Amino acid sequence: RAIEIAEYENRNKYRDAGKLQFRPLIFGIRYERSKLRYRITQRLKQRLSEGMTGEVEKLLKQGVNADKLLFYGLEYRYVTQYLTGEISYSEMFEKLNTAIHQFAKRQMTWFRRIEKKGFDICWVEGELDVPDKKGVILKKLSAL
Repeated sequence: RAIEIAEYENRNKYRDAGKLQFRPLIFGIRYERSKLRYRITQRLKQRLSEGMTGEVEKLLKQGVNADKLLFYGLEYRYVTQYLTGEISYSEMFEKLNTAIHQFAKRQMTWFRRIEKKGFDICWVEGELDVPDKKGVILKKLSAL
């Protein structure tokens, strides 16, 4: 197999020569861990109070299969389980909140991994107000 690969590379070594090389510009918003955890929980409470369960209930009434909703994402999975009586409201909130926290942790792991691979990440402090965040981003863009 190695010989086949070497022969292919010899036959096609100029094929990729004309391609442009891009370096992605990656931005990440950084919060202190305790603040991030607080914000995630508050956002979930807000989304629930703004009718997340009503949205899922409407989909179920329109004939969307509950089993199908379980695959559409964390929110749909746990809210569907609540609405079908599999779990209580408090269990739904607790499980969904935990799952979102775990997802955020995996996102940060992903960012650390790509930094280790040599990608630069322009971290923007989450505590900045929107105009200041915009200023940081524009400054980075103008430096290119």
